Amino acid sequence: MNQKLRHIIFPAVIVALTVYFTYHIFQGQRGVLAWIRLDKKLKEQEIILNSLTKEKEYLEKEAYLLRPDSLDIDLLAEKARQVLNFAHPDEVVVQVNAK
Repeated sequence: MNQKLRHIIFPAVIVALTVYFTYHIFQGQRGVLAWIRLDKKLKEQEIILNSLTKEKEYLEKEAYLLRPDSLDIDLLAEKARQVLNFAHPDEVVVQVNAK
């Protein structure tokens, strides 16, 4: 009887451990499905980072051009007209609604 019980328990324990570890390979915080979700989120965040980096570079370039040591007169005039809503008498103003 003891020998038959040993032949049944050992394979049952092996099967239970296999099922347990197989389940946790796919589920859980460090499983395959979590890795896929994190990879997708990482790609989305990299896209956002790239767009913010481009916007930052653009704003840094404009800020540099408005500094007293490297002042761009055309850019200064353009910004002043935008902020103050001024235009020269001979200019045609076309308003575009930016969304």
